[in-house]
Amino acid sequence: MIVHIIILTIIVVIFNIWRYNRENDSDDYVSNIDEEPQNNEVNVSYMEEKISTRQLALNTIENIGSTPQYTEEGRIQFEYQGIVFLMEAANDCLFVNLIWPWCHSFSKFDIDEFARVRQVVNKVNLRETLSVVYSVMDSDDVALHIKTNFLLVPQIPEVEEYLKLILNSFFRTSRMLELEIEKCRMQECEQQV
Repeated sequence: MIVHIIILTIIVVIFNIWRYNRENDSDDYVSNIDEEPQNNEVNVSYMEEKISTRQLALNTIENIGSTPQYTEEGRIQFEYQGIVFLMEAANDCLFVNLIWPWCHSFSKFDIDEFARVRQVVNKVNLRETLSVVYSVMDSDDVALHIKTNFLLVPQIPEVEEYLKLILNSFFRTSRMLELEIEKCRMQECEQQV
């Protein structure tokens, strides 16, 4: 019995060595992507691989009618429909971060508002694809920010419409945030009556 197992193991090892050597020796692999355009043809996949994520972000922002600027931290700042957004786009990453800073603020001494906002932020974060976070500032304010991470590559068809869709989801989340805060206020008023 042991002899059979040893023989079977030797056969399997020999077969795998033979198969490995055979695969390495064959030159049957042919790439489907040409590295250089031929006969004055534009090779779209070659061009798409050459644009960086940061450059694609800048081009897309310009194509939707906004003017991108750099902040001191190296973020891309632009205005869309009257709102200032911040984008973090690195060349070595295919995902970008998009932030709407200060979409809502209130005094940190307003404890009732802080309780409402904390409750609403948790609800919104559970339901929406975007994240709402709050931060206590050095001043007397608490600021709410909306943020998301998304893929930004040249292979996305109609990348400008894609970015507009994401930006519009920020407005939807902001409206939901304001409505939920107002609902909490109304419920508190009804409970007091």
